[in-house]
Amino acid sequence: MTTGILKVFAMEELVQLERKIQSLYDDDLAPLASRFEFELPTSAKEATGAPNVLFLGNHSSGKSSFINYLIQSEVQKTGLAPIDDGFTIITYGERQDEFDGQTVVTHPDMPYNKLQQFGPEFLSRLRLKTHPNSLLKNITLIDSPGMIDAADGSGGRRSRGYDFTASVRWFAENADLILFFFDPDKPGTTGETLSVFTKALGHLEYKLLIIMNKVDLFSNLRDFARTYGTLCWNLSRTLQSKDMPHIYNTYLPNLAIERAHGSVISMQDFDTSRGEVVSEIQRSPTRRTDNLVSDLHKSARRLWMHTRVCQSISRNYFAMRAKLWGLTTILLFGTAALIYLIKDTQTVNAGDILNTLIGGLILTVISGSFAYWSGIRFKKHFESRSGMNLFFEKAFRKELTMSDRPDLRALWDGVWEQTASVMKVVGPEKVSKSRQTRRLLNRLESMMKEEIPQLRRSVAEYHKNLQKREDPEDSNVEQ
Repeated sequence: MTTGILKVFAMEELVQLERKIQSLYDDDLAPLASRFEFELPTSAKEATGAPNVLFLGNHSSGKSSFINYLIQSEVQKTGLAPIDDGFTIITYGERQDEFDGQTVVTHPDMPYNKLQQFGPEFLSRLRLKTHPNSLLKNITLIDSPGMIDAADGSGGRRSRGYDFTASVRWFAENADLILFFFDPDKPGTTGETLSVFTKALGHLEYKLLIIMNKVDLFSNLRDFARTYGTLCWNLSRTLQSKDMPHIYNTYLPNLAIERAHGSVISMQDFDTSRGEVVSEIQRSPTRRTDNLVSDLHKSARRLWMHTRVCQSISRNYFAMRAKLWGLTTILLFGTAALIYLIKDTQTVNAGDILNTLIGGLILTVISGSFAYWSGIRFKKHFESRSGMNLFFEKAFRKELTMSDRPDLRALWDGVWEQTASVMKVVGPEKVSKSRQTRRLLNRLESMMKEEIPQLRRSVAEYHKNLQKREDPEDSNVEQ
């Protein structure tokens, strides 16, 4: 069996897995998400297509140069100063060509129409380039503008004219591999870099590779150790992880400076590290399956938590209203009943009846006003994290009573803002509580317990079979 046939067979397996994932989005996630106004991070349409590799980093950190190294062509402009202020999508084409942002987002065969949400300033800087390099037949490379340190708290809107952090988040969610470049001159995490790590790459660490580039600039081990330590220190305060990620120390041989004779730094390990990065990029098509299942699982859990908290909010809201409006009703009918009982009593005059009526009506109005005010106060909880935390605690009281469940709290960190936003717009009165909604929620829970683990096993089997097909020793044994 030839290598080409093996690759085709493996690709067919990959397509089948992607179709299964796509059907779970369409049949199980999308209907429930629609009922609860929940925006899925990855839609079924975006779950297909060529794997995406996203390049991030400070300006002059070597992102564009690394892309040129991979393609063996000067596709991207490079330089010490910031060159581009927009994203560039690099994909396969029979000849070199370039398309503007408006063409990219309106093309019916490209999955980039949602980029229109970032506005005309973003689109004016968006480009798509085609190149006949064979690597691009299976992988799409995405270059990003170099990050700047001028932190204005606007996510890049003031300095760039569009929401840079939000756009990075979109590309990162749809990427299969994210490479984040640092260089010896800027090993810190300030300004836009900090914003991207904390807001755009949260909970996407499983896709992320940290790269300290241009290590050929170091003339001795002391400078390398000091810069490496600075980068580790800054990352430890930025990444939402207790463990320090592996840092790939690399350089590009075609750009390496002329080194002094007898340098104490050996470049062999750095060559190995660069080879590992290139291998990870080339492995993107196979790691894509892992990412698709991980994204599906994450989306399902986020939707599950969002739904349960919304339902908890609705139940508490109607329970509160039922108690208060019930009290108002009791006071109203109680006043009427009291007047009915005493109206024929000879010792009670009309003035006493009138006073009783007025007093009862006053109490009823006060109770009704308190019920109305309590409803407004209830909705004030949607405006703060502490208020939303109360509903989270009630929705998951059983789970949190048994143990602290840091996994649920971490999941809530990424969901609460969207849940609060939906509650502000929709309101607890309109939360769906139908039988169909309960069936959809039960189906979602069943999918997380049974079908997603089965997908994990299928992906593991796919990788195992692919390795056997590509291993020449195994092939010889079978023959």
